[in-house]
Amino acid sequence: MSKHLVNALNGEAWSVSGLVFDLNDKLDDEGRPLSERRAVAAVRAGGEMEMRECPYKDARHGKLMNVSALEQIAQHFDPVLEDIAAFRRQLSGESANWFHILAGVLDQLAGPAFFLLEQRDPTARVPAATAVGHKLAEGYFGVLRGVHESLALDEGLPITSEALLARVAQTGALIGQSEVCAGSTKMLQRATEALIDGLPEGDEILAHARLERACCLALQVQLGILWNLYDRAHLVELMCVETSAQLIPTNDFLRRKLASAVQEHGSLQVRRPGATALPAVLTVEKHEQLGAALQERARSEALQDDLNDAMALLQQPGSVLGYTGNREAMAQRVACYLHGYRLFKSEISRLELELRRAIGYDDEVAIQLGGLAFPLPLALPWYELILGRRMGNEGRMTGTTTGLRYSKPS
Repeated sequence: MSKHLVNALNGEAWSVSGLVFDLNDKLDDEGRPLSERRAVAAVRAGGEMEMRECPYKDARHGKLMNVSALEQIAQHFDPVLEDIAAFRRQLSGESANWFHILAGVLDQLAGPAFFLLEQRDPTARVPAATAVGHKLAEGYFGVLRGVHESLALDEGLPITSEALLARVAQTGALIGQSEVCAGSTKMLQRATEALIDGLPEGDEILAHARLERACCLALQVQLGILWNLYDRAHLVELMCVETSAQLIPTNDFLRRKLASAVQEHGSLQVRRPGATALPAVLTVEKHEQLGAALQERARSEALQDDLNDAMALLQQPGSVLGYTGNREAMAQRVACYLHGYRLFKSEISRLELELRRAIGYDDEVAIQLGGLAFPLPLALPWYELILGRRMGNEGRMTGTTTGLRYSKPS
């Protein structure tokens, strides 16, 4: 049973972003698994799952393709595309930007989650057309996320179906670990055109609330992408030759883990998003705060408690991952990181409360953000090992110790 859905119905910690990819036990009203081959075994066992070699003359050719899923997609393809195109046109008129296109993908991707939340029934079956929209959007979401990463780093991309299809091919989005996308080249072309171009004016009028919640979810994802880029920059800086040489593991497991991380990230270029990448709809105050955090220019008073905590922990006899470099510089780095973590998490959580209110759920219930909106921290586990302390729920180093601490021999 979906943990986030059960928690939402029972008043326990959950989030919309957590529910979107937490539906591996759900069937649609035609009996197909919503998550297809990612579905839990009990759900897969009840439905047809025929795999054949892909016949399409592209990078997928000869690889396994889920033919059973394709049959259902083809049956509902036209009405789903009409829905995607109507959403895109109603949201942005003649021309769209990449935010509008991201919102269109998330509208379909989150369709089953919103349906189940509205039904308030954990046993409800998702309409087949909604399930097909979700499956189509899954293929585009990773690509759109990559597009927004590029935009955040000042790398533009023309808003055309040709450019998006080229990005799909470039990123290998059609080829999964166990199977390839079950859709013809013509189907991919039509779906991309629906996202980019929409429908002529005068088509179906969609509920305004639907557009608003998709945009709210898209704003969460945008902020999550910026947080992820900021977090990744910290990880790359930690694993660079100079800093990683100052990290002293106390056991073989950490030694191997550190060596692997240095090999993967140590030679990468540090790429930080600038304040100009922040969504324009943020309040002036929040834009200034997040912009300062991205540039490591937060006010000193905002960092002071974290600086004090980090310095105190660094001055203790040792930790699982010793640090021999400049303690003041490391404390400053940790303080900036934690400050940014709290700011991004707070704003994404505020948007979660907006989503809950829009669908009639209690906004007093605890929030457990999903990776769709707030990707798991990458640099944080290393900072925790260096300081010997886990981050507490409030986003400060007040949690339990990370493990063995030792005293240096006198």
